Amino acid sequence: MLKKNTYFLLAILWTLLVTVLSLITISSSVGSFIPFQNKDKYVHFTFYFVFVVLWFLYIESKNINPKTKYKILVASIGYGILMEICQGIFTISRTPDIFDVLANSAGAILGILFISFIKRNKAAQ
Repeated sequence: MLKKNTYFLLAILWTLLVTVLSLITISSSVGSFIPFQNKDKYVHFTFYFVFVVLWFLYIESKNINPKTKYKILVASIGYGILMEICQGIFTISRTPDIFDVLANSAGAILGILFISFIKRNKAAQ
């Protein structure tokens, strides 16, 4: 198992990556070779799935109350909403999108369900 400082560093770096990629201008040609619609929603989903998993691993490494996962979920959804608002306020080429918020939230929720499933199976063994 990784040390709690490593989990913290990974969670912080992932959060910074999500922040930067949410606020920079990305060429519309990026990913154009992928042949399906709304591919950016999969990226949003993945960002927040990993976000929740990393923060949960850090919190768990500190032996904090297991119900903290719900606080992580609420914080990640709030962070996703904040990033969408910031796109509207601080960028010229990006706009807030409710479907991005939904993709962020779905990733966070599935991340919590994934963590819960893994923990339940681990406890049963």
